[in-house]
Amino acid sequence: MNRTKSALTAVAALAAFAGAGAAATPAQAASCPREMGQKYMCEFGVAKTKLANGTTQEFVVGTDHAVWTNWTRSDGSWNGWESLDGWVNSPINVEPQQGDSDSVIHMGGTGKDGHFWMRVRYPNGSWSHWFSCFVNPTNECA
Repeated sequence: MNRTKSALTAVAALAAFAGAGAAATPAQAASCPREMGQKYMCEFGVAKTKLANGTTQEFVVGTDHAVWTNWTRSDGSWNGWESLDGWVNSPINVEPQQGDSDSVIHMGGTGKDGHFWMRVRYPNGSWSHWFSCFVNPTNECA
């Protein structure tokens, strides 16, 4: 009887420990598989934009909390996912700036510190480094 009780106590303790471990990794449990292969945080969704030149660009927060992006080529095929690094814990906010340029994008999200962090994609396709900014009521960096 004591052995059975000890075994049940051990199983209960193991189940409690396993449950604690599963609860400690919500990012893995909340990931969504993409048909293009990139897993991302379901709760943050997919941010998309279409540039004047017809390019579609998507952004997701990966299970590593980095921002990942993929875009269409001129033939309509997808380039493949690339990490933009960073650490984001919110949906991605993406805004194309269509004024005098057809390929400038402002993209960002909430970082570990609770501040809004962003990167800018320039017309030549390169990206700025991450920088933090205060977003004012008109949704602009101040």
